[in-house]
Amino acid sequence: MSHAFSAATEDADDMPPLLKTRHAGLPPGSRLHEARLPNGLQIAAVQVPDARLQRLVGAAGIGYLDEPVEYRGLAHLLEHALFLGSANFPGAGELAGWVSEHGGRYNAHTNEYTTDFHLHLPPEACEEGLIRLVDILARPCFKPERIAHEVGVLDAEFQARLADPALHRLAALGQLCREGHPARDCHAGNRTSLGSDISGLTAQLTDFHARHYRSGRMALVMLGPLPLETQVALLERHATELPVGDPPPLQRTWRWGQPGGIAWQLPTADPHTSTLELFWPLPDQHTSAHASWLERVASRLADGHLAATLQAAIGLDRLDISHTPTGMGPALAIQLSPAPDEATLQIMFSACCTALERALATPQPPPLAPWDKPDLDAWPRHYACQLAAGNGKTSEIDKADKPLSLLTPDQCRLLWRSPAIAASARSLPETGTLWHPQPLPSVGITPLAWRVPPAFNRVRSPSPASPAGRQQPEFRQGVWVGEPLRLADAPPATLCLGWPAPASQRTARLAQWQRNSLSLRQAATANGMRLILDNDNRGDWLIATGQEGQLVRLARLALDCWPEQPAIQPDTGATGLLAQRILAKLDDSPPFASQHSHNTAPLAWLSSDAELKAAQVLLHQQTTVTLRGTSSPEVATMQHSTLLHLTPQSDEHGVMLEVAGPNDTPHSRWLLQLLAQCHDAAFQYEMRHRRGLGYAAAVRYREVSGAPRLAYVVQSPHAATDILRDAIHDFLVEQGAALARPGRDEIMQLKRGLSARTGSPETHAEATERLWQALRCHAAAGRDTSPWQPLPWVAEAQTLAMLEPNDLTSLADALARGHLPQRWWLHVPH
Repeated sequence: MSHAFSAATEDADDMPPLLKTRHAGLPPGSRLHEARLPNGLQIAAVQVPDARLQRLVGAAGIGYLDEPVEYRGLAHLLEHALFLGSANFPGAGELAGWVSEHGGRYNAHTNEYTTDFHLHLPPEACEEGLIRLVDILARPCFKPERIAHEVGVLDAEFQARLADPALHRLAALGQLCREGHPARDCHAGNRTSLGSDISGLTAQLTDFHARHYRSGRMALVMLGPLPLETQVALLERHATELPVGDPPPLQRTWRWGQPGGIAWQLPTADPHTSTLELFWPLPDQHTSAHASWLERVASRLADGHLAATLQAAIGLDRLDISHTPTGMGPALAIQLSPAPDEATLQIMFSACCTALERALATPQPPPLAPWDKPDLDAWPRHYACQLAAGNGKTSEIDKADKPLSLLTPDQCRLLWRSPAIAASARSLPETGTLWHPQPLPSVGITPLAWRVPPAFNRVRSPSPASPAGRQQPEFRQGVWVGEPLRLADAPPATLCLGWPAPASQRTARLAQWQRNSLSLRQAATANGMRLILDNDNRGDWLIATGQEGQLVRLARLALDCWPEQPAIQPDTGATGLLAQRILAKLDDSPPFASQHSHNTAPLAWLSSDAELKAAQVLLHQQTTVTLRGTSSPEVATMQHSTLLHLTPQSDEHGVMLEVAGPNDTPHSRWLLQLLAQCHDAAFQYEMRHRRGLGYAAAVRYREVSGAPRLAYVVQSPHAATDILRDAIHDFLVEQGAALARPGRDEIMQLKRGLSARTGSPETHAEATERLWQALRCHAAAGRDTSPWQPLPWVAEAQTLAMLEPNDLTSLADALARGHLPQRWWLHVPH
């Protein structure tokens, strides 16, 4: 990933100088200012002109490994407790309600050594949001009765997560840590670990917050479209409200025991899922001193050579490289799947060690092109945590002294999610995780023949001073050519190609396509290109971005990897709460009979005409393949009301009601999104608190193959599925319509929030994806008008502006009466 984004020259005399553009992940044209204020607080502000939302993040350099050993889960409880009211906003859930009213989002996360709180808001709500964020960080109200209730919430969350592989992975990982180190224990928090003495627990919370949530260990970061000077002024003005001073020093020690391995599984083993993680822990000072070098080593490991070599010997679906792996602290990590047996482990370990040796000898040159999709949501969170943790401080380690001795095979740790666990496996008492020691494989086997992935020319990107010109769209011999929009972070060229394909087995087909193209996609990324593969009920497609002259070849290689008939089944090892996994089923949801549309012929779009002839040849070839395979994609539609039973995945019950909009128009999309906002908080309260059904309950909006859907999902440890279905039905009948009667001022506020969240694209990658889907819908509908007139988001904004409160009320009434297409998804425990 490139470290280049354009920083404007600072004109204001009273502004500190901008830092050089050394931070990855921000679009060109962004402006960054960061500083350490007199009270010790680290601040950073980023102006991204095309951003829709203002992101606010407050972070503290304290995490779950810093909490008292007698109160495991205290840091997680504190994260929850800060949302239970503050000095100036004392109502429990007051921040949540205010954010919802403005169409924003909020969340928080407790990591090993940091905790972050983040808000996403319309720009006009930024200052009020910052005031509220600072107030919960500086002056929380720890009322014992609210703390007692939140302990119950944490316990319910813990019980629900006992079916989440991510929890068991962390539990197994702890067995690689030293005896007595807090990393050996589970820190999710529950009634047992936090105790029943609420008075004492409240005192511990108060003390933990007072000692650690101080300006010397905190950071505030803001990113959005507001002028940089405005953002900096807001941060400096409100930062004075945080408690001043440096907190006491933390006693942190090396967590890891001797190199070795652990094999693990869930209490109810899943024989269809296996993953191998190899990682080399690193001290903090090496990570900060050698961050750029480590990134280049990781890039070399992910350049396609290792993937191609392993795929020639074994089946490989996934190969991920990271120098910030979850739950491992600073480390270089390689994750591979599937890893079905010890013979495969031996091959993987040997090949990875050889690849690492090669990467250390010749790290990947710096990336050449900044065309990876910027993640504007994740960037401020990650950066705030870095600042709060002190990762920006100058290290005393000699930058020439690379940590080579820590990256040898005998310093590796191994974490294997085995498809089957030995009869001698032990069970961790708190989580029930099954595990046993797994010796490191040897590296003395016959090495694999090193394979070479597809080669591409590494062409340097055009100078920002002379960007490629934009060509107006036109239809030329079967191919759409030109761009209706070109943002600052646009790549030199883009090619989109789609074709009809059977809706049945599309998930398995995509999984095999991803597997077949793994080394190709990595090689493309290593050479400054980007390849996206996907599908839906309308067909399959790809998006290739990068240098002109290479995209058609990249697309042709991707088509060579495409399987007409999948030979493998996708990995079923989903993570997250059961409710989250049920929600994920919407991605595979077949269309309702009223929403049946598909693309009947291949479709291509080029951003310029540089490769037009080659693209036309490619389109003709794909048309021939499509006609040979099937003239009309099979789409499995479902009738008005259906019951779908899910394969058991946990010991809890779960139900989801899936509701389709009246049609696939922007009018229906907006109405369902507004209805989700009106229902979500009340639905959570009804299911979780008034009925006591369980921890997880939510209303979520999704688009499935362009069709709008609403999902009402509940997860319960004790209530049967018929009870959960009745609860959802009763909510819609008794409260659904009443909640969907906002006043004119309220609906205007909700519409402003939606507009900020889903308005004009923030990045060129987002613009390309939205324009491509609009073109596919246009072709599926058989329209003979020009696409993108007006631009999709302009047309959507016009529709949103015309919505009236009565439109929303009518939709809610139709839902309560059962007049909208719907189906039930049911999960019954093992």
